[in-house]
Parts: sequence; structure tokens; C-alpha cells
Amino acid sequence: MGEGESRLAFRCRVEDGCYRGYTEGSYLIFKVFKPDQRYSGLTVDWRDVDMQVDARNMARDFNRVCNPEKFGYSCDIHIRDAVLGDFEENTRLRDDYGRSFWADAGDEFLLEREIRGSFEKFNSNSGWSSGRDPILEAFSHWSWVNSGGEKLVCDLQGHREEDDGLMHAGERCYYLLTDPAVCTPCHEYGESDTGQSGINAFFAHHVCNEWCEHLDIEYEKPQFSHATIPRCKSTSYHSQMY
Repeated sequence: MGEGESRLAFRCRVEDGCYRGYTEGSYLIFKVFKPDQRYSGLTVDWRDVDMQVDARNMARDFNRVCNPEKFGYSCDIHIRDAVLGDFEENTRLRDDYGRSFWADAGDEFLLEREIRGSFEKFNSNSGWSSGRDPILEAFSHWSWVNSGGEKLVCDLQGHREEDDGLMHAGERCYYLLTDPAVCTPCHEYGESDTGQSGINAFFAHHVCNEWCEHLDIEYEKPQFSHATIPRCKSTSYHSQMY
């Protein structure tokens, strides 16, 4: 149903029983690296799932502390949970251009619930930002402050609800995000954890806004932060940076 710079996303549905905690009839998305990326060694594993859970928990804390609002409505950040799945047999897949490739039995993929509505990229893990969403920029900044400089949630993408009427958990305004990155100084997570370089890149380009001021964090930044990796909209991967 779509593709990024390095991964393909496919829509699927649980047809019978329950799969990895998702009940029958659930519409899901599974994501795999493109063939050329897989051949270069990029894979998903349990660290990607842990990273998404960690980001989701930090978003919940941010909502509680910040109480973000838009147009007089609360505007919480929600992050989809994810699980690892694996192909039970060799499976033929096709990309948007009709090119086919094989996923081998046992190959793992990232699985999560489908997000309905328009899909946007808000910032990346190399310092790029759309510049349109101060709440999300403040969330990335706050995540670093709140973790004592140990984690920075970034590479934010998903659905921004403002005017097309798709409610989520009864909310009129919200962000529903998927597949974020968490950058850590010691590279604790998966390939999208670009380490201290990703943290430095964020702060080298970040401009504090009214939500940073609301959280009283506008002066809390790394003492020295200059970008050492190329800034780009697409996701960067640790093993391809060096």
C-alpha cells in the first residue's frame, strides 16, 4: 500500500483466529525492508518493537505533563504499538511498480494496526523537520530532557487530525504516529537509532517554540551540538552511516 526510502508497507487482515494478539478481522500493516536493503543486511528485530513501546510510553507522559492543545481542543500524541511477525513459508511480494521479490520463511517483519487517513512525515532522525508541527518538535526536545539526555524520540510520521473528521479515542484533534525512532548515545535500539549523531543533528537544527517554552525546556540542550550526518527527510540507518 506504500513505500518509503528503504521499506515497503503491505495491508493485510487477520482472517481466522488471532495472530500476535490481533483479533480476527483486524486490518494491519506489515513492513519489510526493500530487497536491496535486505541484501545489505538491514533487518528488523525485537529492538524495533522495544523502541516503539518506549516511544509510546514517553508520548503518554508528554500528554500528561504538557496537555497539548490545538484550536481550543486537546491534541494528544498517540503512537501505535507494534509486534514482530514472521513468514511461515516463502512468500512472493510485489512493490508499487509490480516488481516481485521473495521473503523467505522465517524472515521477520514489523506488524501494527493500520492508520486511516492522510499520512505525513513530521521530522526525521537526522535533523530534518517539516517545520509545521511545534507540538511534535517540542515532544522530541522534551523526550531528551525527560530522559536525562539518554533518549530522543524522532522520525515522527503518521496522521495529523485537524479537519477531516476521523475521530480517535473520542478526540477531535490528535496525532496518531507509527514507526518512530529513539536515538540513544550508545545505540541501544534498532537500525533507525542513529545514536548521539542523531541527537546532535536534531538540536543543531531545532528552533524552540511556544510549547518548548510552555514546558520550560528552551534552555535545556546539549552543551555542544553540531550536525555530523546529512540532514534528510527519509529515515537514516545506523549501519549505513559509517
